[in-house]
Amino acid sequence: MLETEQIFIISVKTVVRTNYSIKDLEHLTGIKAHTLRIWEQRYSIILPKRTKTNIRIYSDDDLKKLLNVSVLVNKGWRISKVAKLTGEAMNDSVQDLAMSASHFPSQIARLIRATIDLDEPLFTEILNDSINKVGEKETFSKLIGGFIYQLGVLWQTDAIGVAHEHFASNLIKQKIYSALDRLPATIVSKNNPGFIVYLPEREMHEIGLLYIHFILKLHGEAVVYLGQSVPLDFIKPLFRDKNKWKGVVSIWTTSPDNDNRDNYWHELSNCLDGIPVFVTGIGTHNWVPRVNGSQIHISTDVRSLSEDLQSKIISKSVS
Repeated sequence: MLETEQIFIISVKTVVRTNYSIKDLEHLTGIKAHTLRIWEQRYSIILPKRTKTNIRIYSDDDLKKLLNVSVLVNKGWRISKVAKLTGEAMNDSVQDLAMSASHFPSQIARLIRATIDLDEPLFTEILNDSINKVGEKETFSKLIGGFIYQLGVLWQTDAIGVAHEHFASNLIKQKIYSALDRLPATIVSKNNPGFIVYLPEREMHEIGLLYIHFILKLHGEAVVYLGQSVPLDFIKPLFRDKNKWKGVVSIWTTSPDNDNRDNYWHELSNCLDGIPVFVTGIGTHNWVPRVNGSQIHISTDVRSLSEDLQSKIISKSVS
């Protein structure tokens, strides 16, 4: 199962890899290295090049093919049948699966192909098709969430670079911004308290935060969206009138860092006077706040954060 939040965490790489080891492909496709070797020998599913020391080397085309193979096999196809398909037939089969409203793995595989090829028309077509079939909420949560998790894996192995990351991220942001523009905005006041939504200073990974912004507005909540890299001193004056706020939402990935997290939380919580804070991000994993622990709600990922907000605050507002 793909976890949405890790997804929304991407680190920048400057070198783009075009060759992969068998362990890289195992990590990227979910197909075990042992299984890949058997498929190569038995079905010639992939014919990798080899180094002078006989180590397998795989190409971008091999990666894209195995992503398709993984989708079809996980859908129940026999590998013997998959191995007989031409490249075009395999693409068509994955595309047919993607036409299913709920088959997100095949759509994710196609988004990865579009990203590697920098194919904007295909990328946009996949997103639009999903939005038309299952709506924006499901598309943002499951399709985009699952895709960006895979995108993060591609980064970690240097399979894609800054250009690919910006390509995909900007197209996704356009869709979320468009959805936000169609939702009514409401003003935060004592009679209509709302949320402050922001990323800490030097934190730039915004897609997850935009999704939370969308979920809050979708439920009619008033939101003050501050976006990326907001210094804490800029936020403090907003809490002078504490009756205007239901909560604060943030994602901590690289900031605040391990050495400063406790101090950051101590400083933030001291000016909140009981206003609840909802956070997620790898910066919160295995972290236990030393002070005011009951005031902060830590979720494992962005999807869980969305669910926590809906169950703990939004649902109470509706009832």
